[in-house]
Amino acid sequence: MKLQMASDAEVREPSPAERGPGRIIFLNGASSSGKSTLAAALQDALDEPFLHVSSDQLVSAGVLPRRRDDGGPFDWWHEMRPRFFAGFHRCLPALAQAGNDLIVEHVIEFPAWRRDLSALLTGLDVYLIGVHCDLEEIDRREQERGDRKIGEGRTHVTVDAIHTFGPYDLEVNTTAGITTELVTSTLQAWRRRPSDRALRP
Repeated sequence: MKLQMASDAEVREPSPAERGPGRIIFLNGASSSGKSTLAAALQDALDEPFLHVSSDQLVSAGVLPRRRDDGGPFDWWHEMRPRFFAGFHRCLPALAQAGNDLIVEHVIEFPAWRRDLSALLTGLDVYLIGVHCDLEEIDRREQERGDRKIGEGRTHVTVDAIHTFGPYDLEVNTTAGITTELVTSTLQAWRRRPSDRALRP
């Protein structure tokens, strides 16, 4: 039996229309503050395709080795973790420059991370949203979820002070949950965004 060769038209990769770099809606908030739920709700409400991107998705996919040592190359805090997040931050402009609109959810844990993101995302349409939630509600959600270190979200706010590293384009409060009104008002604010933006070098 002869194998039929595919024609050039059949093997050619699809080429989408040129559209320039993608836009980024960037959610920064403590663990269990509702970022993932808000990101999914925004993604569903938008009339164009946005990718939902977070470092947790990579962790859940199993990209990290299970081994953890107190020293050496498998030292999580001093070796693997800094490189992992430096790489994650660099993934974002790569995705956007390829023309993908993004909803990014993240915990910007250090002032240096914000500075790095500002530099990496220079020239891109980035709308930075601070996601706030009452600490007692964060504690309750951690207990309910059962897959989070108790006190992690509270620490992000009270010790790491993640909301103090610079201004936001918009701040939202998710203590009462992710309501239709919250999603609508967030998207309305994003659509009216000014050219001068909070995340800049």
